[in-house]
Amino acid sequence: MPPLAPKARKARAFGAAALLVSLLGAEEARAQAAPTAQPRKPRQTALDLSASVGGGVRLGDAPLFPVTQRGGTLFGLGLTYLLHPLSIGLTYEHVGLGREDSGVVPFGAVRIARSTDTAWASVRVRFSGLEPIVPFLGVGLGAVWQSAHADGVFLVDGGLRGGQPFSCSATDSLNLGLRAAVGVEVPIGKKVSFTGEGSLDAYRLSSEVIEGCAPGAGTTNALLFRVGLLYRFDLSEGRDKPLPPTSARYVR
Repeated sequence: MPPLAPKARKARAFGAAALLVSLLGAEEARAQAAPTAQPRKPRQTALDLSASVGGGVRLGDAPLFPVTQRGGTLFGLGLTYLLHPLSIGLTYEHVGLGREDSGVVPFGAVRIARSTDTAWASVRVRFSGLEPIVPFLGVGLGAVWQSAHADGVFLVDGGLRGGQPFSCSATDSLNLGLRAAVGVEVPIGKKVSFTGEGSLDAYRLSSEVIEGCAPGAGTTNALLFRVGLLYRFDLSEGRDKPLPPTSARYVR
């Protein structure tokens, strides 16, 4: 076969080069069109320690004596596991339920100060989109026990033989508590947040006489308001890792 003419060899070489350039250009275009891989952002997980203080207002009437003071203070401590948007926790809370006074009656007079202690198991749903403020809704189921402190005077023979002062304290057995709550978290540092919360608590308490001291409070509802601080141990730190590079990245 006769050798190719110089012009034919040049034309073939030029065609091969043009084909290579077009293939590389198409690959580059596909690489540019491919979306850039973003780092995976895992669900936020954390362990929260919290402390709160506040107050409450007792609703409704007492089963026996008039309620003369409805307000009381509260304090609480909590431990919560966060798996955003859910927060599951255990909380201890002490709440003052005010005071009842009998006034002077045939048998004497008595004043009863009441309080509750509750171990709450709660679930919260946190809502994003209003950062840095994070609102939440919550429900809780509690094991509650009531305490009563009574001071008074017992009139002997209707007061004919004078009066006998008395004072006693008593604590009832466990009963059921239910809670519905709404609140917010506001970060004030990298690991610390301010919390504000309001809740409606329902206590199914006994109205029987407790340890021979004072009658129980009976079924009681209360509106509670609390503020506090939350310290967060972030368990999701350092988990943001990029996706493996694609073939387009290798070409580029």
